[in-house]
Amino acid sequence: MNRETRLVVKDNALIDASFNLSLVEQRLMLLAIVEAREVNKLTPDSPIEVKATSYMEQYKIDERNAYKQLYDASKHLFNRQFSYTDRYADTDAVTVSRWVNEVTYVKDKGMVVMYLNRNVINMISRLEEQFTKYHLSQVSELTSQYSIRLYEILIKFLNIGNSNKYPLNELRNLLGVGVDEYSQMSGFKKRVLDLAVDEINKKTDIQIKYEQFKEGRVISHILFKIGKKKDKKSKVGKDMNTIDMFADMTIKQALMFGDKLSRDTAFQNHYKANVGESIEDYSERIATMLMDGFYVKEWIQYLENVGFVPTRLSE
Repeated sequence: MNRETRLVVKDNALIDASFNLSLVEQRLMLLAIVEAREVNKLTPDSPIEVKATSYMEQYKIDERNAYKQLYDASKHLFNRQFSYTDRYADTDAVTVSRWVNEVTYVKDKGMVVMYLNRNVINMISRLEEQFTKYHLSQVSELTSQYSIRLYEILIKFLNIGNSNKYPLNELRNLLGVGVDEYSQMSGFKKRVLDLAVDEINKKTDIQIKYEQFKEGRVISHILFKIGKKKDKKSKVGKDMNTIDMFADMTIKQALMFGDKLSRDTAFQNHYKANVGESIEDYSERIATMLMDGFYVKEWIQYLENVGFVPTRLSE
C-alpha cells in the first residue's frame, strides 16, 4: 500500500474517546488500523502485523529508531485504555476498553503482531453514518502526540467550519492531558494547544485557529475554526496556505440566514445548539459567525439549501 493512500477510518465514538497514547503508540495504532481494515472478516483472533519497514516508510524514521520505537511501544500498548460514551439498557454509559488483547514483538522479523480488542474492531470496520476518515500521510510528519489527536478531533468538523465549544476539562481529556499535567493555562497553551495548532497549520492539509471563552476571568471553553488549505496546484501568486474565503455577510443577511439555519434540521445535526440555549440565542450566535466569510465558506452547502446565493471575494 502506497504511503500517500493509506486511509484511517474510525467511528466518531473512537475519535471522541478519551485516551493517552504516546506519539509512537499513536503511530503504531494508526498503522494497525489501516492494516486491519484490509483483513477479510476481521475478528479478535486476526493477527495484525505492523512491520518496521512499513513504519519507516510512513513516518520517515531510520531503521535503528524504527525497531526501537516499535519495541518500546509494544511493551506498553497492552496496558493502554480508552473510554468512550456508550449505551447500555437504553441509557447513557461510559465504557472503558483496551486497544489490544495481545501484542507481540518479533525481533528477527522486525514487526509487531497485535490482536485488536472487539470494541476497536467494531469502531473501525462496522461503520454506519457517524465516522471520520483521513489519509494517514496528513499526520505522519506530526511530532507531538497532541497534534495528532487535535487533528483527528477537528477533521470531522471540516465541512462545518468550526468545532464544538469544548469545556476546557473535556478538551484536556480528549487530548490525553493528565490531571496533573500543565494545570496552569499558560503551560497548557504553550506545551499542548499552541504547539499542536502551529504544527497542524505547518504540516497538514488544514488550517485552524481557536477562540477562548471565559466565565468571569477564567478561560472555560475553547472553540476551533477549521478550513481546508488551498490545493498546491491552485493559481500562481496566491498563498498556498491560505483558506479560500467567501465575502462576509451584511448584518441583515446574517440575521436572516442565521434564523433559517437555526431551524434547518440538517444544519442542527452538524452544529448543535448549546445545552439550554434558546432558539433565539442559537440563531443570533449563528448570525454573528456568518459575518465572518470563513463560516460562509464552511457552511455553504447548508446556506445554499436555505436559499443563499454565494458571492466570492474577487480573485
